[in-house]
Amino acid sequence: MEILTLLFALLIGLVLGLTGAGGSILTVPLFTYLMKYDVITATAYSLFVVSVSSAVGAIKNYRTGNIHIKGALSFAIPSIVMVSLTRALFVPLIPEVIFKIGSYTLFRQNMMLGIFAVFMIYAGYKMLQSAKLEETILVIDKKHSVKLAVLGVILGATIGFLGAGGGFMIVPALVLLARMTMKNAVGTSLLLISLNSGVGFLSSLDELEGTDWGMLIKFSALMIIGIVVGGIFEEKINAAQLKKGFAVLVFIVAAWIIYLEFFML
Repeated sequence: MEILTLLFALLIGLVLGLTGAGGSILTVPLFTYLMKYDVITATAYSLFVVSVSSAVGAIKNYRTGNIHIKGALSFAIPSIVMVSLTRALFVPLIPEVIFKIGSYTLFRQNMMLGIFAVFMIYAGYKMLQSAKLEETILVIDKKHSVKLAVLGVILGATIGFLGAGGGFMIVPALVLLARMTMKNAVGTSLLLISLNSGVGFLSSLDELEGTDWGMLIKFSALMIIGIVVGGIFEEKINAAQLKKGFAVLVFIVAAWIIYLEFFML
């Protein structure tokens, strides 16, 4: 089982390296269904590996000048605050049993993974639409900064609750609201994802009953290897077609989660 999990880590990293985004959406289902962690632990562990893997991409983009610091700060401060509050205060308050009607009981895991599946469907849709984003002139004025701050609050709560990086939501927002170029948006989003996910994981430590650091380090290391290998072959493979195929996989996994959580009684 451990070998299979680590192979998936390598595969997810490879997809991240080839497409620039998307692979981390599979870490929560992987930790939940394959490794049998409860949903709180699975989302926390996902935040860790997403933070580490995104940091690798952020460093690469910083060196090439593709991170816009002012735009990142407008987004990062409110989003980090919301991630921290969501993981430390809100998530622990979610009861184990959400409600019970007759013989049907909706548990915390059912609700959180159901919402996550909907999030995955939206992510897949955004992956299919990402090719339509156009290069724009970079402008960060007061109006755009306010929009980014509001979006940061919303995304921070989403990242903290679901344990996913949300790059497929951040990149379009940075292009359309902040008027960044695609290269700047991708680079800046990786920095934001790394910071938000790292804060989210640290805010979750009190809720975890022992942290499997060995597994997390091995998983993250293989994801990084996959990212590096994917980056090498990025220009030799049709990344747009690969992203479409990966979006279809995301739809399938989302449907599988909904079936397992709500129909397999």
